[in-house]
Amino acid sequence: MIDINFDKTLAFTGHRPDKLFGYDPLEEGNMRLFLKLKSLVEQLINRRGIDTFVSGMTLGSDMWSAQVVLSLKKKYPHIKLICAVPCMNQNEKWKREDKDTYHNILKDADMTCYISKENHTPWCMQKRNEWMVDNSKFLIAIWDGVEAGGTWNTVKYAKKRQRSVVRLDPKSLNVTLQCKKRWRCIESNK
Repeated sequence: MIDINFDKTLAFTGHRPDKLFGYDPLEEGNMRLFLKLKSLVEQLINRRGIDTFVSGMTLGSDMWSAQVVLSLKKKYPHIKLICAVPCMNQNEKWKREDKDTYHNILKDADMTCYISKENHTPWCMQKRNEWMVDNSKFLIAIWDGVEAGGTWNTVKYAKKRQRSVVRLDPKSLNVTLQCKKRWRCIESNK
């Protein structure tokens, strides 16, 4: 068990691969997103003192975010990765290579928290999202700002809980900050 300092903890939420650039993390669009996310995370480590990161460990944005954090641990050995796993059999229907990546991330994480000890239930993903927001002051949403679903629900919950929400648009790579009821661009890719 590790100590979690709420003021220095950030959670990730975001689209699955089918709403990004596909399932291949080495595809050009995914690589650009990965590099932009890595730069953003590094800025938050240096400027905000963020030292704990929480990944929901689903395919796409969640696992890629976890991989970003693990890659930065070489340069910033003090940072920690917490894997918030929604249920016991989350990866049961995944491809072998995705399962291997999942298990490697869990092995290298500083802490794994199983939100539900049951097998998959209709509510476990939402409970995982709420746990991540409740235990983090900041949220990075890799989200187009339009698409409804789990990411949108997590952003809404974070706003309700008055968390700082940073949105990384996966297509334009613009970074915006939620200010009251509007998004304010803080970093444009143009």
